[in-house]
Amino acid sequence: MASQRSMWRGTLTLTGAALAARGLGLVYRVLLARFLGAEGLGTFQLVLPVYLFLVTLSTAGMPVAVSQTVGEGRWSRDAILSTSFRAVLTFTIPLTVAWLLLSRPLAAILYRDAHLAPLFWALAPALPAVAAGAVLRGYFLGMQVMRWPAWAQVAEPVLRVAALAWLLGALGPGQVTDAPTAAAALIPLGECFSLALLAFAYWREPRTFPARPHSTPPRGLTAALWRLAWPVTAGRLLGSLVGVAQAALIPRLLQRSGLTEPEAVAYYGQLTGMALPFILFPTALSVALSHNLVPRIAEASGQNRPTEVQRITHQALSATAYWTVPVTTVLVFLGPRLDDLLFHSHIPREVFWPLVLGGMFLYFDVALAGILRGLGRTEVPVRNELVASLAEIAALLWWAPHPGRGTIGVAGAIAVGFVVAFALDLRAVVRLTGVRISWMRLLARPCLAAAPLPLVLALAQSLTHLWHWATAASTLAGLLLAAVCYGATLWVSGLEITQLT
Repeated sequence: MASQRSMWRGTLTLTGAALAARGLGLVYRVLLARFLGAEGLGTFQLVLPVYLFLVTLSTAGMPVAVSQTVGEGRWSRDAILSTSFRAVLTFTIPLTVAWLLLSRPLAAILYRDAHLAPLFWALAPALPAVAAGAVLRGYFLGMQVMRWPAWAQVAEPVLRVAALAWLLGALGPGQVTDAPTAAAALIPLGECFSLALLAFAYWREPRTFPARPHSTPPRGLTAALWRLAWPVTAGRLLGSLVGVAQAALIPRLLQRSGLTEPEAVAYYGQLTGMALPFILFPTALSVALSHNLVPRIAEASGQNRPTEVQRITHQALSATAYWTVPVTTVLVFLGPRLDDLLFHSHIPREVFWPLVLGGMFLYFDVALAGILRGLGRTEVPVRNELVASLAEIAALLWWAPHPGRGTIGVAGAIAVGFVVAFALDLRAVVRLTGVRISWMRLLARPCLAAAPLPLVLALAQSLTHLWHWATAASTLAGLLLAAVCYGATLWVSGLEITQLT
């Protein structure tokens, strides 16, 4: 029971940090949208997938590998860290230099605009900082010391939000000659600050963790790290490549559906820079849970305790259901309004709803992928993500060029990718763990508790409209009332907190 509480305490610590970071991320997006404008944000979002692709290469999947290897306890922490740092920096430094030298031809090939090269140059210094920080973050997660990764996760967006707010206050929107490049330069600034905090944490606390003697030579450690790291790297590279393909493909397909080139780029910026980050905001708990599941599942699996693996798996899915159902319900009814309130994007409901419904499957899939990685089957989510990505691209090619309906087709294609990945990862977890999941039982109570939420939200909106409340106050009141109603319904139905903790 103490181990179980520790798992959920660590999960809640990371969740709190993730929610804070994503809340700051939404604030950053709001400021960024005002600083860049729709077309400037679209330009910024076009370049971002290439940066994320290179970040994936630079980290080389080491955070998950380090976390699991530290959790297994077979090697000393010093050996794990030195080997991991050597691996990522040996690759990242030449990669950074190559990116700086090849930015202009790369921009010309991908986007037919060599003038985007300064954005690449501004982002390049972030790569070594991200790589080193990823190793330290994986180390702390493996030691189940969650506070330092949590602080680092919050510190980076705090600095970016503060810097962007200062730029807006000092210069105002539209006053910077190359605003996308200025915005891009804030990313390495935040990553370096996060790395400095993690390095300080390791320097301060290294003696609090017991060292273990080597049981195998360093070559065995290197092989073990790469065996765990390469599938994660491949999966993230795949995701990054899909992002690059989307950035190149979606605007062109939308132009075939009838949009002009500026309209297509602006819509892509709204979709990937405003709507999707809003949909992905609730994955904070799933991501935190996934990070915490890796060492827990690895320990139970390594000790050949299948019943414990099944218990942790069922608890993880149950906890995910209790927050996924109300979040999805609220987003269906309030999502477009919240998005308009924050970003002024005015994305139609018929575009927003497929993303929300697909997001529900994504929230479960993040936890399922964490279980698979904890089992040491890091290649399985990669294979499943490849199939899901192919399904998404096929749906894009089929739906996006449809005259007058291209924007809805793009949203639907993204949702298809979420659903396919979930279905494949679920099948793999059931096959590998033998866990028996009764979805009816798993979802019954959260669905019943969330059933009154549409009525509550409609009632709150009507009353606040009669009282002439501002839109922001009305929306906030509806969210608070929905949260109270959901919690009260769960309490009345007899949910005990010990069932989740």
